[in-house]
Amino acid sequence: MFEGRTDNTVQQAPPGTQRARSPQPDGQVLASAEQIATLAQAAQKLERIARRFYQLALAVVAALCVGLFIYAGGAVVMVVFAAALVAVVLHGAARLICRVLPVRQWVAVVLFLAGFVGSVSLVVHVSGPELVTQLSHLYAALTHERDTLHAALDKNPVGHSVLNHIPRFFGGNQTSGPLGSEGAGGGMDFAGSMTNVLTSTFGSAGTLVVIIIAGVYFALSPHLYANGLLRLVPTRYRGSARELIRTTAHVLSAWVAGQMLDMTVVGVLTWVGLSLLGMPLAFPLGLVAGMANFIPYLGTFIGAVPALLIALSISPREALMVAGLYAFIQAFEGYVMSPFIQKRAVSMPPALTILSQTIFGAFLGMWGFAFASPITAVLLAVIDHLSTPLPEDEQV
Repeated sequence: MFEGRTDNTVQQAPPGTQRARSPQPDGQVLASAEQIATLAQAAQKLERIARRFYQLALAVVAALCVGLFIYAGGAVVMVVFAAALVAVVLHGAARLICRVLPVRQWVAVVLFLAGFVGSVSLVVHVSGPELVTQLSHLYAALTHERDTLHAALDKNPVGHSVLNHIPRFFGGNQTSGPLGSEGAGGGMDFAGSMTNVLTSTFGSAGTLVVIIIAGVYFALSPHLYANGLLRLVPTRYRGSARELIRTTAHVLSAWVAGQMLDMTVVGVLTWVGLSLLGMPLAFPLGLVAGMANFIPYLGTFIGAVPALLIALSISPREALMVAGLYAFIQAFEGYVMSPFIQKRAVSMPPALTILSQTIFGAFLGMWGFAFASPITAVLLAVIDHLSTPLPEDEQV
């Protein structure tokens, strides 16, 4: 009895229920799937755009914070950065020693310092008086030529206007400027407002000693200071911070190694070339050219000025020959040495390098002008590490 009622109930289902359960046509199902896939692709594209915008905004905010910090205490940052470069040089030399001798890092640093001090002492003992005499002669000759050129230009109205835009250190009339005693921005000079204590107590030589001592301590135990910085970073960001520290150290090591090789080659070529031309003071002029080449591109012209001034005092023909020599060395350095070094070191666009020297020099004076290239190399490496590669279909 109950069984029959149950069967009848099941058999007599409402007609609307059967129509609701009937499957949709295949075309509608395919259209819905295509719409869902299109929406998913659009959502993924929006997510990529939002992520890229977030990374760009984060980079801009970080750059602004770094810029404000450098503007407020840029000289202190430059002193720390100079000490870091000294530490990079010592650390690289220590690594080479560790490959040969089974010693610890700090022992290798001490051995390198002992060998370096001993070599410098030997050079000073053997050729120190002659070198000092040549440098003093070079300084006297440059001072005389600078004063002569200043007197000749100052008589001309156009020359006088030009001298008003040249710092006094280089023979002009300007008492402040990007490369003078005061930088742009209200008195940002060689040591800056936050390092007046250092400069007033020790002077520039004392600042140099501080840089060397700090660099030595950084090189003796680099992991101690790196781990100390990591402790200040929140736990979830320590992995990225660790990679940034390693990237920065690698970029600085590569830049210093490449630049030291470039400086050595330019200095030796200048010395040999001036000696073959019969120029006086060839060795100190080569030393100046090599040291000036620490600043890429613009340093080459700065290093050529002393030789050209001395050559002009001899004869115009000698000046043309010296100018041709420096042009040849610049061409060799730009087309042969730089590509070779950039394959194994750091590659930076020339326009960006010159612009960075102008910007950092305007804000930080001589410090910023000298260290603009390694700072730019580090910033490029950090931006490249934080940002994603640009797809080919989105490139210009």
